[in-house]
Amino acid sequence: MMKRLRSPKDCCISAVKADANASFCEECGQPLARCMAFSECGGLVGDDGLCHVCVAPHLQIIPGATMNAPIGGSVALPFDLYNASTIDRPLFVTGLWSREKGDWREERLGWEQLDPNTRAPASVTAKEFDRAGLHEVEIMWSVATRWRARQENFAFSSRVLLTIAGESEHAAGPVVQISSENEMNGNVIQITDNTSRGSKDDGKVIAAIDMNIHRLDLEERRFGLRGLGEDLRVPRSVAFRFVGFGKDAAPAPDLPVTTPDGILAFGRSHARGEGGEGDVHLVVTDRKGAVDEGQSLTLSRRHFELYVENDRLMLRVSGSNGLRVNGTAYGADKILALKDGDVVEPLVKTPGALKLMVRFSREFDRVSAVTLTRTPAIEENAA
Repeated sequence: MMKRLRSPKDCCISAVKADANASFCEECGQPLARCMAFSECGGLVGDDGLCHVCVAPHLQIIPGATMNAPIGGSVALPFDLYNASTIDRPLFVTGLWSREKGDWREERLGWEQLDPNTRAPASVTAKEFDRAGLHEVEIMWSVATRWRARQENFAFSSRVLLTIAGESEHAAGPVVQISSENEMNGNVIQITDNTSRGSKDDGKVIAAIDMNIHRLDLEERRFGLRGLGEDLRVPRSVAFRFVGFGKDAAPAPDLPVTTPDGILAFGRSHARGEGGEGDVHLVVTDRKGAVDEGQSLTLSRRHFELYVENDRLMLRVSGSNGLRVNGTAYGADKILALKDGDVVEPLVKTPGALKLMVRFSREFDRVSAVTLTRTPAIEENAA
């Protein structure tokens, strides 16, 4: 039976099934953050950004594998990677590594796409068996799930314990045998002297063994797969605060993004609180605080978007007139990660007319809140 990684609460899933536009679970009170592919998968993500509908990887030691090696040599560990997604969602295996101790060693992988309910073969080579006793081999692989122009990356690992007995003088070498799985100590492979064995099946795996796998959040940041560096990440639960936007022109403060597509849309369209289809309403004001209709019309109805992806705050330019970030102009469809202190200027030709300052509130290695401060601030009578 395949082991499932931790999934969202049943009450939260039920809340979304009952109301596709719900922002909070009525039972537990948690905000409902959607997967980027929610319209297809209906899945939720937690603080780790993982959708368990789209991302359900497994690793199995394959049946029929025979592995022999002398002490001091190497052992090839063959296995299958399996995509257990319950919808038509392929996974893309973007890297494979192994190590016995020390640094990771990259392994060759001749394929990438792993369709749902299918498996594909892979193997790693363990090399540092210079003594008898207990050895550990760790396998790590990175996967990506993709939806339109967006991609989420994750890394998982499985640990294999190898017990190597001494060689018999009449034996060619110890036989590698997968004997059992131990929930406390990991997945066990027994290497025994083959002189007492007479069966032709010695050293062969009779049935596939489903391995325990673990999420490697620290390695994700070290490898640059997620986060803004090894010591900083922006989780999906990050709260947003809006300063200077006027009444109902932005979502309520101190809440994460709970829109159906997981995106905050900024532009000339009125915000939902004003009866519109956008999320944050942008207009340009003159020195007296009155709306400058001419310059406001240069803003697209959906000028740019903010969303959290791979533990980063991302900006996508969706307006045809582009914008500036820290003085650099970017055109339509450009995507970039925002950092603490960045300044977004929606008007390329008159950048000083409207500015949005991005500030992060940090708790240890995570950003707990993102504050977006508008300059000039909107006066209530001008909104």
